[in-house]
Amino acid sequence: MSSPALDELVAAAARERDGFAARVAGLPYERKGVLFSEMLFLTLCARGAAPRRILESGRARGQSTLVLAVCFPALPLISFEHDPKSPHAPVAAERLRGRGQVELRFGDATRELPRIAQPGDVVLIDGPKGWRGLRFALSLLAQGRVAMVFLHDVLPDCPERRFLQKWLPATLYSDNPRFAAIAHTLDTAADDLAPERRWHAGQTGYGYSLACLPRLPGAPYRRAWLAAVAAGLAPSNRG
Repeated sequence: MSSPALDELVAAAARERDGFAARVAGLPYERKGVLFSEMLFLTLCARGAAPRRILESGRARGQSTLVLAVCFPALPLISFEHDPKSPHAPVAAERLRGRGQVELRFGDATRELPRIAQPGDVVLIDGPKGWRGLRFALSLLAQGRVAMVFLHDVLPDCPERRFLQKWLPATLYSDNPRFAAIAHTLDTAADDLAPERRWHAGQTGYGYSLACLPRLPGAPYRRAWLAAVAAGLAPSNRG
């Protein structure tokens, strides 16, 4: 399905893919990390929100954090990871050493981000996953401060995706075939993608699927959050 927002995104991707590739040239790709094509998607969508800061939930080895720092060098970036004893923590710290605008914190992002969120912030959620991640995204939007939330791993066949299609139909997805047809060339280093997630012309489902949830006037975020709580408790949706 086409929309003005999707048309604009696809046109911007065609214009700016090569420039983005030049900005991230030389950055190593961490296996299972957010794809470069997905980060182009985030960059293009977030630019329309004129973000004041970037907040991140789920840092792991710092793949998305590093690309965010490169693509938004003038913006403060606050990144949360839950476990300070994770073996990934020192890897992320080393990769981000010298990035003065990046603040690495530890703690429960589902508690900390709502506390520190300010008007104009853009949020990337790469953990928690599933219904917890979706409820987290909806609660931030319902709070009314953040301008946009990105939610990772929202695959086309998952119940969370179907929920978003029903409740927030303006959501955009990085696996849209029109966008992915342009952006997938950024992911030559991502040789760990499962066969069904690799690029095939016309498919829906490329990559890990990053969803963009803009905060729109009148959108039913509070009701959607309550519905997501109920849906997540349904036996068929328990993982």
